[in-house]
Amino acid sequence: MTIRGRLRAALHGWADDVAAGLVGRPRLFADGWGDRDMLARLVARVEGYAPREPVPITMRWDGPWQAASTGFGRTSSFVSPAAEILPRGTHDVVLHWHSPGRDLDGVPAVLLLAATGEEGFGLRRRLASSLVSRGIAAVMLENPFYGRRRPSGQLLALLRTVADQFAMNTATVDESHAVVGHLLELGCSRIGVSGYSQGGMMAVFTAALTTTPIAAIPRAAGAAAGAIFTEDALARRFAWDRLREGFIDEGAARQFFAECLAPVDARRYPPPVAPQAAILLASRHDRFVRAADVLALHRHWPGAELRWLEAGHLTGALMHGPAHTEAIVDALGRLP
Repeated sequence: MTIRGRLRAALHGWADDVAAGLVGRPRLFADGWGDRDMLARLVARVEGYAPREPVPITMRWDGPWQAASTGFGRTSSFVSPAAEILPRGTHDVVLHWHSPGRDLDGVPAVLLLAATGEEGFGLRRRLASSLVSRGIAAVMLENPFYGRRRPSGQLLALLRTVADQFAMNTATVDESHAVVGHLLELGCSRIGVSGYSQGGMMAVFTAALTTTPIAAIPRAAGAAAGAIFTEDALARRFAWDRLREGFIDEGAARQFFAECLAPVDARRYPPPVAPQAAILLASRHDRFVRAADVLALHRHWPGAELRWLEAGHLTGALMHGPAHTEAIVDALGRLP
C-alpha cells in the first residue's frame, strides 16, 4: 500500500474510533444483562432458527398514497409476530413506504433495515428515494426499542440491557420475515432485503429464514456478531462496569457475552435460496466489522458477490451512496 493509501486507511479508521468514542457516553447496557432467564430463552430462540413460511400479518394503512418529491409515500403498521418477547408499547411495527407508483403489483421492492441506534427513517430516506428513481419500491421498518417503538424509561436509542438487545434483534428478524411474506402477497415482482451494520446482520438472518428466492444485500455486515460485541469498536460503548457484576473480572463477562452470541452466526444456517442474487458490500478499513467475518459470510454463500469500498464503517455509510444503490439494483436484477 502506498503512503497515500495508508493515510486514507488511517483516516477512515480514525473516523470509526471517533464515532465509537462520541456515542460512548451515555452507554449501552447501563442496567447490565437484564433478566437472565429471558436472555437464555432468547439465545435458544436464535439457536432454533430454520427456514420457514412467514407468519401472516394484517397490515393497517394510515392513509392513501401521498405524492412525495420522488414517487409516493405511505405509512402502515401491524402487530409484531414476536410481541411475546417485547415490552409493552413496542408491539406495533411501524413501516414507511416509498414507491414509484400507487400500486405495488409487479413492482420490485426492497426492505431496508435500521443500523445500530438508527431511529426514524431520515437516514434511509435518501437511499429509498434513489431506489424509487430506479423503479424500485423501498419499505423501511422501525426496530422495536427505537423511535416510535421506544419503551418507557429508555434514553434515546440506548438499550438498557443485553436482554433488550437480543429481544430487539430476534424480533426484527421475525418482523422482517413477515414483511417479506406480505410483499409476496402484494404481488411485488422481485423482493430484496438490505440493511447497514446491524441492519445488514438482520438482513442476513431474514434471507436465511426465507424459503422463496429473494435478493440479499447485507452492507457492512459479516457472518458472526461475537467480535463486534466483545472486542471491536462497538464494545467501547458498553457499560462494562455493570456487565462485570457477578463475574470474576471483565474478561469473564466478555466470555459470557461471547457464549450468548455463539448462535448469532450465519454459518449455522443455510444460505439464501438464491445466493446468486446476494451482494455483500463491505469497507476495507472498517473497525466495527472485521474483514474476516465478511469473507466468512461470502464463503458461506456460494455464488454471492462481494464488493469492497475504500472506506471505514462510518465513511462507508456516508460517502458511498451510489454504491449502495447499485448493489441493491444489481442484486434484484439477478432474481429470476
